[in-house]
Amino acid sequence: MTRSPRAGGGPAARSAERAVDLALAELERRFGLGRSLAAPGWVRERVLAVLSSVAARHGVSPLAAAERLHDDREAIEEVVSALRVGETRFYRDPIIWEAIASSVLPRLPPDLPIAGLSAGCSTGEEAYTLGMILSSAGRRFSVLGVDRAAPAIEAAREAVYSAEAADQLPPALLQRYCEQKGGALHVCQKLRDVVSFEVCDLVHAVPSGGFQIIFFKNVLLYLAEPAGDAVARRLAAELGPGGLLFSAASEAPRLCSAGLTPVRVNAQVTAFRAPGS
Repeated sequence: MTRSPRAGGGPAARSAERAVDLALAELERRFGLGRSLAAPGWVRERVLAVLSSVAARHGVSPLAAAERLHDDREAIEEVVSALRVGETRFYRDPIIWEAIASSVLPRLPPDLPIAGLSAGCSTGEEAYTLGMILSSAGRRFSVLGVDRAAPAIEAAREAVYSAEAADQLPPALLQRYCEQKGGALHVCQKLRDVVSFEVCDLVHAVPSGGFQIIFFKNVLLYLAEPAGDAVARRLAAELGPGGLLFSAASEAPRLCSAGLTPVRVNAQVTAFRAPGS
């Protein structure tokens, strides 16, 4: 296991800690990602691992690699990619999907075309899952997934996944919307036709549109309070009448602090709306 650069030690450990601090400061300057003092240990460990790799390639120390980040676009992209949520799969957090199917969709007018957004979609499993839920309910819909990482968006568009990515997906959805080819899982074309993906840095802009459902999960982990709270408010402002924003349960207190209005969907799930809506 990689040792956290906050773990103490001699000059080498202090140099590593300083390198991570510099890298996180550069990430905040460019992208609004959280500063080092607020970053959890696993974030610091991943940043140090990338800096060590970059340093080895260039024959310098991790601290020197961090000092060069402002001029090294390739290295900064490596750091950002390393900080993407590593765990993503279809139908993650089943209670949210069940709440949407049983409590959210029945409250929306049956003739209303539903627009969904997966903000920070990574490689697309969340966006495709939303498409499956909406299609199964017989609704007309479109789903947009956005992420700042171009490789993640490219993978989402290809729509080819490992079988393990569908471990939590109900068998009926798996059979209806996926095909097994050569040991890999392929999302069917009829779903790909209504789920699209775009590269988008949420710190600088959010998609516009009257969305009925927005997923904004596990993104605030990486955004410092001013930037992350502003992104959450801008996303909530793009909700249409009756629309809801869904987050990870751990992020709910921060969304409340950012001024969003909590809405109890059912006994287990709370979503959010824009302030005053």
